[in-house]
Amino acid sequence: MSVSFGDRQVLKGIHGDVKRGQALLVVGPSGCGKSTWALLAAGLIPGTVEAHVEGRVWRHPSLARPGAIGYVFQDPESQFCQIRVGEEIAFGLENMGVDPVLMDARIQAALNDAGLDADREMEHHTLSGGNKQKLALAAALALHPEMLILDEPTANLDPAATAAVFDQIERLIDEGTTVVVIEHKFGELVERIPTMLLFNRDGTIHRVGPTAAVMAEERAWFIDQGLIEADAVKQPVSSAAVSNGTSAIELVGVAARYHRRAPWVLEDLSLTVQPGELVALVGPNGAGKSTVLKVMAGLMKPQSGIVRRPPSAQTGFGFQNPEHQFIFERVVDELANRYVEGSVPADVQTLLDEFHLSGHEHESPYSLSQGQKRRLSVAVMVQRPRRLYCLDEPTFGQDARTRRIIMERLEERRVHGAAVVISTHDMDLVRRYATRVVAISAGRVIFDGAPQALMQNLDVLRAARLAPGQESQPEAVHPERPAVFAAWTGRTRSSLLGRLNPAWKLVAVFIAVGLGASAGTLRQAIPLAVLPVALMLFFSGLGVVGTARRILPFAIFFAIYVWMMTAYAAVGPNTSVVHVLWYRLSFPGFMKGLVLGTRMLAAVAFGILFVSTVDLVDLVKSLSRQFRVPPKFSYGTLAGLSFFPQFREEWQKLRLARRVRGKDARFSFIRVVTYALPLLSDAVRLSERVAIAMEARGFVGRVTEASDARSYYRASPSGWRDALFLVVVVGLTAAALWH
Repeated sequence: MSVSFGDRQVLKGIHGDVKRGQALLVVGPSGCGKSTWALLAAGLIPGTVEAHVEGRVWRHPSLARPGAIGYVFQDPESQFCQIRVGEEIAFGLENMGVDPVLMDARIQAALNDAGLDADREMEHHTLSGGNKQKLALAAALALHPEMLILDEPTANLDPAATAAVFDQIERLIDEGTTVVVIEHKFGELVERIPTMLLFNRDGTIHRVGPTAAVMAEERAWFIDQGLIEADAVKQPVSSAAVSNGTSAIELVGVAARYHRRAPWVLEDLSLTVQPGELVALVGPNGAGKSTVLKVMAGLMKPQSGIVRRPPSAQTGFGFQNPEHQFIFERVVDELANRYVEGSVPADVQTLLDEFHLSGHEHESPYSLSQGQKRRLSVAVMVQRPRRLYCLDEPTFGQDARTRRIIMERLEERRVHGAAVVISTHDMDLVRRYATRVVAISAGRVIFDGAPQALMQNLDVLRAARLAPGQESQPEAVHPERPAVFAAWTGRTRSSLLGRLNPAWKLVAVFIAVGLGASAGTLRQAIPLAVLPVALMLFFSGLGVVGTARRILPFAIFFAIYVWMMTAYAAVGPNTSVVHVLWYRLSFPGFMKGLVLGTRMLAAVAFGILFVSTVDLVDLVKSLSRQFRVPPKFSYGTLAGLSFFPQFREEWQKLRLARRVRGKDARFSFIRVVTYALPLLSDAVRLSERVAIAMEARGFVGRVTEASDARSYYRASPSGWRDALFLVVVVGLTAAALWH
């Protein structure tokens, strides 16, 4: 069979099968169609992912049930549809109808298996890239799937975490799970996975067979396809730096964190980089490597410490997620750093050929494979000479050939006097290319020296999680970004009002606000405003200060209401007025303003009461459970809300990308116009990917249509307290109006 996207054929003449209980290692050059084949095997092509398919795919009927196929995508950020860690893992279990009583144990077991020691109440957008990858793995493992497809599951993981994932894969194989692993770091899996599937660069299958035999007999093919290096002995580069006495960048006593209440990501970190050095930053996931690069590039300002860089020094920066690099809608425009009309410029064609992107010049950067996106992002950064290059995981998702292409271009820049700083988990790359290696753990430098010296220091290797199998427990995870939904979670959940069912609470508040709109006198309006404020003061857990902080800002609107009605309300011919300038102030207008303003405060207070005492996730799920709202709407709403924390980040990343590309608008008001279309495009792309990820975790068929076709993790039950709250609130509101 064959698979095409538009005019581009990705897979050609594919045939074969995956047997139940089989373990398959899928290997091939970057961009050869491995991920497309996996989506086809999972049933996501055709259908969820639009593609033209010629041929037939048969799947065992047991794979049709929700959660039967677990899938971990290349990009972990695009597969989350909930808000918090625990709920993200529970989503697939809900689709399977797992008893909620059993969910906590399965969630914790999945977190342990994935090596993620994170609080289940954490908002997952606060995690580092590597820890997001662990969460994606945990969400798949929790399903106990019959078939598990892992697409580059260790791309962003440190060596110790990578080894733990490979151990988990081996355990799943021993348990009889059908496992498909797509992995560029296949050398560590050849003894664990018995069958290997090889893809040619053109999207055809080269061979399927026993892993040991394939590895022994296909060495020439592996070299020809660029999957392994031809030279067995890897000589380290010269450590000599080309320096004129001026450092390329110097950090002295730097401390940094992402928001005021967050743990410190960097603490008292000092580091100097000289021109002509290629410095590799290594260490565990979440250690602060990406933050160091951002501080070096001037994209993040530390809270304390000194950053010294030469005046007018230009810095190139490569984001960990290559999509954050892109600001144009075509590959050719990205490489030219401008809109290209007519034929491809010669210098751009050279980059296309060098980075194996020829034939993709008129495609969207976002339609490329993950490996191709990475090569494009690096090509964009190195095309212009700069004094300092800071790149975050520049070689993830690459085969041996494309990794060498990237590193040789960086080496060329180094030889010509630039300083290059990269973060990486690839220790073979460190040995081969780095002139110096800096190990970071818990935001501090724990080693700074030659790669050979690091490899001989077992204590540092263990501390930096660079020695696989050395750790017995996963590192505790701390948030790297501010929580966005904190006001909706945790603070008032234990209060009397916080324990009420959110759906019935919404009904009570909705009725009260609706009735309050008919208040026509001050005598009616004042009790309506006092009621929600009293509930907040005594039953919400907010207290006097918390209540005042929420209510007082609306005093401005109250004053505006009163003034507008006092100065502009229509009055009768016999009504006395006071003329001040061009205003006609009247007492009837003043009283009408008081009524309208108090009525507004009542409605606002009820809204604040609701928002301050309800959990957003529980609300959305309760609407499905209590009022039979179809899950596709309620969970679709949650998926949309999960994008909200990313909006500010996407805005910032787009601004940073334009800054490092020299394309940022000079005035802030112009950015609103300039960023609108890219942000909209990002939202559409992310929505499409999340829809695919939701379906991959069993959100299909009746599970999306009927609220009783699924189970609910931690959904609030309804009871007599909810009925009492409804009766009291509606009754007191009606009583106020009766007068």
